[in-house]
Amino acid sequence: MTTTATKIETKWDAKKIQHATTAAFASVHLAAHQVFAKLDAKVREEFEALLRQSRIHHFKEIGVKTPLDLVRAIAESEHNLFGSDIEISGDDQKATLKYNSCAIWNHMQKQGKFTPEQEKAMGEQCIANWTAIAKEFGFKLEPNKGQETFEMTFSK
Repeated sequence: MTTTATKIETKWDAKKIQHATTAAFASVHLAAHQVFAKLDAKVREEFEALLRQSRIHHFKEIGVKTPLDLVRAIAESEHNLFGSDIEISGDDQKATLKYNSCAIWNHMQKQGKFTPEQEKAMGEQCIANWTAIAKEFGFKLEPNKGQETFEMTFSK
């Protein structure tokens, strides 16, 4: 029997790629949250620190220097990879990223059912991570959670 190798070409459009990427990331986040709920808090902290270091390394590698650089980098990644609906504004001293819709969060909510306590804990962890990232660049973070939106303002 003879087999023929077929090289796979990229044929998906951006929306399909974003959906698949979001589903994969959401699944990993959900699995991590479920496992960490059963473990010592120090294990979760170590995991979160490693993820933060990876993000910090990426932001430094692409030359983030100002709050506007940071919100632009976050927004471009989140929009292009996942399809999140994000607006940015500001300048080199103070800049705001506004999630009109966070694709990963929305996908996680579809996949898992959260208690209000779990949602609150995940939100607090998100803010703690972004606060640590901001601090690494010498910035302050001011989060603002609205009814349907989430904003992060980074300032020098």
